[in-house]
Amino acid sequence: MRHQTPLRRERQRRIAVRLERQKIIDRPDGPELNFILSESALRRNLGDRATMREQLSHIATLANRPNVTIQVFPLDAQTYVIASYNFITLRFGQEVASDVVYLETFTDADYLDSPEAIRAYNRLWDRLRAAALGPAESRRLILRIADEMK
Repeated sequence: MRHQTPLRRERQRRIAVRLERQKIIDRPDGPELNFILSESALRRNLGDRATMREQLSHIATLANRPNVTIQVFPLDAQTYVIASYNFITLRFGQEVASDVVYLETFTDADYLDSPEAIRAYNRLWDRLRAAALGPAESRRLILRIADEMK
């Protein structure tokens, strides 16, 4: 039996945790997930072309799930909203009052739950969603970018 290094064990542990988390999405009562991805993120090469194509194809497959909505914020979007904010709104139940905005920074993370912050991020989300391509158009663009990776 080969000895595993601590780094290898940690990598395997992280993979196992991610695979377990992915099962939650597949449950019949799984969460509703909505994403807006910048087109620039889809076009940024991380790894070789085959890996990028595989990743983009996987995103397009996820977009077919009934509980997943993926929209792409195109490079030429006509909006005054700056699309460089990374945030996650977590909703627990149906009430907006239960929302929490999660902001991840380079060295830390913040959770915002004040009504003013929630309203501001909900408005930002609505503006980004309005400027983004629709789900079907977004999926087609993702697949086209994947095809460009051949």
